[in-house]
Amino acid sequence: MARKVFGDSLKNAMGKASTSDEDVDIDLKRTSPTVARAQASVLEEDKHATRLIDPSTVRMSAVMDRIDPSDGLEELVASIREHGQKVPVLVRRTQDGALEIVYGRRRLLACRELGQKVRATVMEMTEEEALIAQGVENNARQDPSFIERALFVAGIIRELGKTDETRKNAQTIAYRALQIDESLVSRMNRIATGIPMELIHAIGPAHGVGRRVWEKLFRLCEKDVSRARDVAREIPRNLPGPDRLDAAVTLLTAAKATTPKVEQSERVKIGRKGNRITIDVDADLAPRVEDAIRKLISELLDRGQDGPK
Repeated sequence: MARKVFGDSLKNAMGKASTSDEDVDIDLKRTSPTVARAQASVLEEDKHATRLIDPSTVRMSAVMDRIDPSDGLEELVASIREHGQKVPVLVRRTQDGALEIVYGRRRLLACRELGQKVRATVMEMTEEEALIAQGVENNARQDPSFIERALFVAGIIRELGKTDETRKNAQTIAYRALQIDESLVSRMNRIATGIPMELIHAIGPAHGVGRRVWEKLFRLCEKDVSRARDVAREIPRNLPGPDRLDAAVTLLTAAKATTPKVEQSERVKIGRKGNRITIDVDADLAPRVEDAIRKLISELLDRGQDGPK
């Protein structure tokens, strides 16, 4: 009997039951029953085969589920070095025959670091099925952060929703993968795409911080994207992630509240219509401007009298 790889949560998320054995039987009826059973057994075993693979032959998928998969990798490397790799990664074989990671990126990177083969379950999966499996596995982790989940949603929509026709399907894949409300998918996508990536990287995952603070940061960035990029360079890196997020909000809020400097030329406005000249000045400048104009007119008149006839 083949080993059960996924639980009911993945089947429900994908919205369909796993492929029936009858589909395999139809193709195998052309041969003898003994050979058919042997072929079916080999095919089923290959679907769920756990094997040792050179980690350098497994490529990363286009949609990442961590801001920095290598963050804190030293502990995992030490654990695998001492105790071995206990849990296999999931790898899919793409249509072009390549191997692509579905989940277990950190275990894959740790094995690369150690120079050893990675234990992997290899399955035939479509891109959509792989993304759903990746999302379901992420939800089972103990440390998913809001912004990483939002970036995952944005990545799915970016990769699968490149046209108006495919965008709706991409959103469906996203909420099935994360098992969240469909309206939240759109909100998470706006937040992840509205905050500059350099600012997100400067803040990090900020574990434990929910949607409301990130949404507040998104609205501040929306009003001044250029300033948001500058703030990314001003955040102290020695602070914990949640404190870096608070610092970003504080810096952008202060920038918003700062009153722009008024140029002196804007405090005195001069207009002309025909032979009439009008001067509008701030009230506190009016006495000094009046004295200056009177002196200037006197000087102009004096120079006119003294000039050549």
